Amino acid sequence: MSNQRFISTVAGTLDGKGRVCIPASWRKILDAQETGGVYICPNLEGGSLDGFGQSLMDSECQRLDALDPLLSALHDDLATHITAESMLLPIDENGRIRLPEDFIQAAGLKDKVVFVGLGRKFQIWDPVTYAPIKAKRLTGALAERSARAAREEAAREIAGAPPASPPTTQQIGTP
Repeated sequence: MSNQRFISTVAGTLDGKGRVCIPASWRKILDAQETGGVYICPNLEGGSLDGFGQSLMDSECQRLDALDPLLSALHDDLATHITAESMLLPIDENGRIRLPEDFIQAAGLKDKVVFVGLGRKFQIWDPVTYAPIKAKRLTGALAERSARAAREEAAREIAGAPPASPPTTQQIGTP
C-alpha cells in the first residue's frame, strides 16, 4: 500500500453529467493503493464529500473488525458511515468520476468545486461553502499552535529551563 498523502488544494468543475476530474497526482496515489477507483462518501458534518483510497478503507474496516458486529451499537454506527454510505466510483480514461446526484445535493455542489487534500483523505467542496470553513480551520490551527507553545513554555518552567526566546545576534554568531 502507498503511504503517499493527498496534499494541496485544487480547483475543479462539476459538469452537467455530475462528473469531476480527480487531480492527476491523486489518481497516482489511488492507483498505488490498488483502489480500483476512489471511495467517496458524504462527510459526517455535511457540506462536503470525503474521498479516499483502499489504504484508508482497509484501516477503517480493521477498526470495525475489532468490534462485535452483532452486539455492538458502535460497530453499526461506524459501519453505517464507513461502509454503507461509501461508494467505490470508477475513474474514467479522462480521470473523471461521476458523482451520484444525492452526493451532489448532500455537499451542495454546483458548477465549481474545490478538492482539499487532508492527508489520508481529501474533500470535495463548493468553493463558496469552503471559504469560511478554511478560515475556521486556519484559526483552529493557530490556536493549537499557541496552546502548544504555552504547554512547552510551562514544561520548561517546571524543569527550571530558561524561557524560550528568539536567538540574539550574539547567539547566532553575528558580531
